[in-house]
Amino acid sequence: MRRRLLSARFAVYFVLALCLFPRVDYLHVLRLLKAGEPGLREWSGVNKSSLTRARQRLGWQVVRDLHRAVVRPLGQDSDLFRGLRVLALDGMLLAVSGSPGNREAFGKSGSQRSPLGYPMARVVAVAECSSHAVLDAAIGGWKDSERIAADDIDRHAGEGALLLADRGLWSLARWHRLRDQGAHLLWSIGQRKACRVWDVLAERSYLARIEPSKHSKATGAVKAPLAAGPGDRVPARRPG
Repeated sequence: MRRRLLSARFAVYFVLALCLFPRVDYLHVLRLLKAGEPGLREWSGVNKSSLTRARQRLGWQVVRDLHRAVVRPLGQDSDLFRGLRVLALDGMLLAVSGSPGNREAFGKSGSQRSPLGYPMARVVAVAECSSHAVLDAAIGGWKDSERIAADDIDRHAGEGALLLADRGLWSLARWHRLRDQGAHLLWSIGQRKACRVWDVLAERSYLARIEPSKHSKATGAVKAPLAAGPGDRVPARRPG
């Protein structure tokens, strides 16, 4: 079995170092990496193209699996809100390099005949609010819905978690799935989705029933949950 000078183990360290020094070129990062980890093998004649090929051989799956193996919430017990760890689910668009593979995987804005700018990746991530630790992320094309991209990262919200999300991530099926996992949910939704008032509370908030869409009814979704309406605020209640 061939043992490369720029091994997969080295490539993992190199990718992590690139994240720590995002504004430094490849060769400078290489020198910093060697200074910080004397146990790495000696090398000579390494150039930028060699480092690029080492990253390509490594692939993105290795870095994803490493992250999922070691990531954990970093907040302290004093950061809990009424005994709950507060997480946030949100999405964004990131410009990536204009390689043929990225153009095919993520796509560009504009028309097919006149694409604009760099390819754009849609990233949906769940993070711990107190420490800002990113617990997981899903990546799709710029045309993909945030709802679709978020389906793979619901596993982080369960017992003892309060999950915040904006209206772009609303999904009735996801709401029920997360509630079944024991998560507490505080989401923003469009007013049209919660227009059936069920009860008015003392502080001028109200409870409304969210009706399933035609698609949800066709797929056998369970009954809709209650949602808090736009009043002054909804008083926080202790779990249980």
